[in-house]
Amino acid sequence: MNARSNRQIGILGLLFAAALWGAMWYPYRWLHTQGLTMDLAQIANYVIAILIGGVLLFGVLKRPWEFNWRVALMGLSAGWSNVSYVFAVLHGEVMRISLLFYLAPVWTLILAWIFLGEKPNKFGWLVFAFSFAGAACMLWQPSLGLPLPQTEYEWAALSGGVCFALNNVQSRQIPHIDPAVKSFSVWCGCLLMAVGAMFLFDGQPAKLLDLSASVWLVLLLIGGALVIASLGMQFALRYIGATEAMVIMLFELVVAAVSAWWLAGEVLSLREWTGGAMILAGSLFSGQLAHTEEEHA
Repeated sequence: MNARSNRQIGILGLLFAAALWGAMWYPYRWLHTQGLTMDLAQIANYVIAILIGGVLLFGVLKRPWEFNWRVALMGLSAGWSNVSYVFAVLHGEVMRISLLFYLAPVWTLILAWIFLGEKPNKFGWLVFAFSFAGAACMLWQPSLGLPLPQTEYEWAALSGGVCFALNNVQSRQIPHIDPAVKSFSVWCGCLLMAVGAMFLFDGQPAKLLDLSASVWLVLLLIGGALVIASLGMQFALRYIGATEAMVIMLFELVVAAVSAWWLAGEVLSLREWTGGAMILAGSLFSGQLAHTEEEHA
C-alpha cells in the first residue's frame, strides 16, 4: 500500500477507536447492573485482549521483541490513561472529568513539538484551536467552575490526559516496532494499572466465577473490540502525527453525546450539537496540523 492508503486506513482506525470509547459507557453500565464493578470489568477485558490479540491471533510472544524503556513507558502511560479515565468517570462529575481529560490535545501539542519536531503551521494552529474549542463548547458547564482538579478523581482524569498524550508521542518515536507488539505492551500496561487501581480506588475484588454467560459474552466482545481499536491506533500512529491523531480522537466526544441521546434519552442542546460540528470540521481538516508531517510518515 502507498502512503496515502496507509494514512486513510490509519484515520479509519482512529475513528473506530474513538467511536468505541465514546460508546463504551453503555456496556459498562449494563455490566454494572449485572453486579460487575467497573474495575473488575476492565481487568477481565484486558486479560481477554492479551489472550485473544496477543497470544491467539498474533502470536506476539513469538515475534521479534525490542523491549526498551520507551515501550515500557508507552504501555504504562496507556494503562494509566485508560484506567484513570474510567475510574474518574465512575466516581466523579462526568462533565468535569471529561473536560479535564480532554485537555490532552494541549499536552500532545507540547510533547509532539518537543520530542517529534511536529511544529504546527499557522493553519494547523487554527484547526487545533477550532477542534479544542468544539470540545470545550460541548463540555463546558459554567456552574462547575474552572476546569481545575478538586478531587483525587479529577486529578486522575487530568493525569490520564497527560498520559494519553505521552502514549501517542512514545508510539510515534518507535515506528519500527511491530504494531502488534506495541498493542500487547499497551494491554499489559492497562492490566497492570487496572489491578493497582482496583485497590487504590475500590479495594473490593469481585468473583468472576459467579458471572453469567451473557456477562462473559459482553466481556469477550469488549475485549475483542479493544484488540481491533488498539491495533488500529498503533498502525495509525505510524503514518499520522501525534497531534493530528489527538484531534481525530476528539470524535469520541461526538459519539458519546449521540449515544447518550440515542440509548439513554439524554437530549442534546444546541451548544452540544454546535461543539460536535466543530470537532468534526476540525477532524476533516486535521491533515494541515503539522508541516513536518511528511518527515515522520
